[in-house]
Amino acid sequence: MEEKQYSSWKIIKRLLSYYSKKKHLLLFSCTLIFLSTITEISSPIILSNFINNILKNRIVKIESIIFLTIYFITLQLLSSLFNYLYSIYFSKISTDIVQELRIKMVEIALKQPMKIFDQKPISSIVTKITSDTESIKEFYEVIVSSFIKSFILFSIILTTMFILEWRMALISSIIVPIIIIIITTHQYYSKPIIKKIKYSLSKLNNTISEIINGIAIIQQFNQEKNFIKKIKIINNINYSNNMKMLKIDGLLLRPLLNLISSIILSVIILIIKLFPTEIIKISILHTFINYLRYLNEPIVVIANQQSLLQQAIVSSERIFRFIDSPIQIYGKYTDPLKSGKIKLHNICFSYPNTKKTILKNININIPDKSCIALVGKTGSGKTTLSNLILGHYPTTSGILYIDDKPINSLSNETLRKNISIVQQDPTILYDNLIKNVSLNRNITREKVIQALHQSQLKELIDTLPNGYMSILGQGGNNLSQGQKQLIGIARILVSNPKILIFDEATASIDSESEQKIQKILSSIRKKSTVIIIAHRLSTIIDSDLIIVLDHGKIVEKGNHNQLLQKKGLYHTMYTYQNNNNSL
Repeated sequence: MEEKQYSSWKIIKRLLSYYSKKKHLLLFSCTLIFLSTITEISSPIILSNFINNILKNRIVKIESIIFLTIYFITLQLLSSLFNYLYSIYFSKISTDIVQELRIKMVEIALKQPMKIFDQKPISSIVTKITSDTESIKEFYEVIVSSFIKSFILFSIILTTMFILEWRMALISSIIVPIIIIIITTHQYYSKPIIKKIKYSLSKLNNTISEIINGIAIIQQFNQEKNFIKKIKIINNINYSNNMKMLKIDGLLLRPLLNLISSIILSVIILIIKLFPTEIIKISILHTFINYLRYLNEPIVVIANQQSLLQQAIVSSERIFRFIDSPIQIYGKYTDPLKSGKIKLHNICFSYPNTKKTILKNININIPDKSCIALVGKTGSGKTTLSNLILGHYPTTSGILYIDDKPINSLSNETLRKNISIVQQDPTILYDNLIKNVSLNRNITREKVIQALHQSQLKELIDTLPNGYMSILGQGGNNLSQGQKQLIGIARILVSNPKILIFDEATASIDSESEQKIQKILSSIRKKSTVIIIAHRLSTIIDSDLIIVLDHGKIVEKGNHNQLLQKKGLYHTMYTYQNNNNSL
């Protein structure tokens, strides 16, 4: 599929479209900017009239000086007040828009297909939601407000200059096309470099995240120097790109300021040289000198914000690509499932952007409230098959039925309410035990406590300092693997799903925890269809059906005794494990 193109103008247009919900607040803010600008540029005109009166009457009245002083102070106070108010309102608008963007991005992230998380590091998505949105906030809070003020200031001053003396104003306006050329050139050269800077920062965040998450492994295998070297390489690339950006700013923006100053000086010289002084009043000449300074200010502001603008454009492109990326598509069937019956008909599956076929012509009928075990060597396709049943990936070919309905016809809500999984390493939140089980679902405290007791967790609760309200450590680092598994089971018990998948749930726990889980499983089997993915074959002896996978194909089916009698792959695996356990 052809990648969508994002031009700078389209990005800016899309960013500005977010103002549509805040038109009234934006209009009020622009009015404040206009009033601020008027009060700011009124001073030279008043001073011009004051000088004109002095030259005309040859008298300086004390009343006029007092009046002028009061007027100046009033104008400055009003200008400061208007500046303060429009800054507050623009800040409010920008914060609201960025908040809206972040919520939208989190919603999109939650609806992304699983392949996105397989292909991209999680920290790159975090960088977009946090760092890139801050660049956009600067666009709304700083760049837009400064541009509006600069445009109003430039327009009013230029108009006033043409009214006062059109010849001098015409010479002054020559600077406009020069500025446009310089800004366009800056944008052309800076945008690719800013993209590289953003990429290197994202890569730096990913590497730091890897180091923090894998610190135990890094220290165990003495890899500290290699990771420090990796960080240095990324930092050097980032430094090199930042230096290139500074050079572009230095070559294009700084000389621009000098050019403006030179043009201002040239204008004054040309005015004095070309036009007789008797035609131009001294008061007008004084006003023009002041206005040329004001005319310089908006141009300088716009020029200095080019780097910020390009950063905002690059960040916006990254964000809009993420927002526009395809989301996981689900069906429209929202009614509760009547049973946990599963049927897989000629299922084939390959992961996106790979040629290898993981599952080949899988055909399985799983009756309601039965217990099915999936076994096989590592890489045989067991977990992939469970991901298809969970609806995380669409099948490449074939049809998967849940409760006699094609899985792609079921809504996300129906799938999540009726199909649950207990993973090998359940995620534990940095929160209390009650919240870790309820997960903010509409479940009563009494039901959560009942599920915790059913999950054989009373012994753990008694040891916690604040019982049910005790805060569990980050990632459950103060819990054993078995306790994590039991909390994962408690999450399932409060929702009573029609289908429950145990993905290697007993692979790395002690015998006591395994016995607890087996006891819980026997009660769950009376209410739900249970699918167990297991390496430890002793845990699935009582299963109604054992399916043996090898290289993505079903090679054997049957119960424990039937498979042992066949003396095939299952018999080999079971015998090998028994021999190892007896040593």
